[in-house]
Amino acid sequence: MAVVFHSAELPRGDRADATHSAFLDQIWPTTVRLTDACAADSILETWDFGRTSIFQSHLTGLFLNRSRRQVRDGPSEVLTIARQHRDIGHHEQFGVQHTVSPGELMVVDMNEPYEFHWSERGSSQALYLPIAEIGMPRDVVVAAAARLPASPLYGLMSAHIRDLVAAGDRVGGSAADTLSDASVDLTRALLASAYGAEYGRAAMHDALLPRIRGYIRRHLADPELSPATIARAHDISVRTLLRLCAAAEFGLEQWITTHRLDGARAELARPELRGLPVAVIARRWGFTNPSHFGRRFRELYGLTPGAWRRLAAEPPP
Repeated sequence: MAVVFHSAELPRGDRADATHSAFLDQIWPTTVRLTDACAADSILETWDFGRTSIFQSHLTGLFLNRSRRQVRDGPSEVLTIARQHRDIGHHEQFGVQHTVSPGELMVVDMNEPYEFHWSERGSSQALYLPIAEIGMPRDVVVAAAARLPASPLYGLMSAHIRDLVAAGDRVGGSAADTLSDASVDLTRALLASAYGAEYGRAAMHDALLPRIRGYIRRHLADPELSPATIARAHDISVRTLLRLCAAAEFGLEQWITTHRLDGARAELARPELRGLPVAVIARRWGFTNPSHFGRRFRELYGLTPGAWRRLAAEPPP
């Protein structure tokens, strides 16, 4: 589903109660106050991605308070990573106050008291994740929440939540389950790396390397593909990227070259592409220098691209 509530669809006199009720239907027992509960532009939206979900609210002036009694009366099974979308949010939990600007993140443990508010027309995007699947000690989550921007995955997590909202109802079935797994893995790595570099190394490896390999496969034909472009696409430094690859004994540049050569070799053998010059096929796989392509091809396969094409064209004995 997408829009679950839009106050403009109701008479003005009914909006205040309906807005409060609709908001509380999407979260756990919480005190909610709205600066303009009768506003016509209050919108609540939600999307499910497997075992995770996104709740997005657009409201004018919001104040939330979840007390210890409310936690006791309505325990939650989720951990929330929220991304501020519009206006400046103010969040307090575990005795720490945070100011959250658009694009910035905050951790909300629904099983602990917290306060959150914004004063103007604002919007927030909350990613709900099964807390049992995060599987991290409470003291690690508390410490990580206090220094979340220290994680090298901070920007990637913000972009991930933004992209989930943009994907919305277009994703379902096995793709939604895959996104759910990715969200859990990325959250675990975000918290672990915010807690400490050594603590987070394994979690970052598990969350990032599959994404990096997938990104490379999708961009093999781009001659500008490089450690710098890959790192930038994942909001990490080149140093972090190379360290992750080294820890996995994953030779980044060799892996790129080998997969480009494999793609070119397959196309050279295709009968319908025999009219294309070898240099054109090389460019289709990111090789801008034909001599370099020929040399690397021969090093890997033991014959030139032309010889391989002729061999592949011969009828079987």
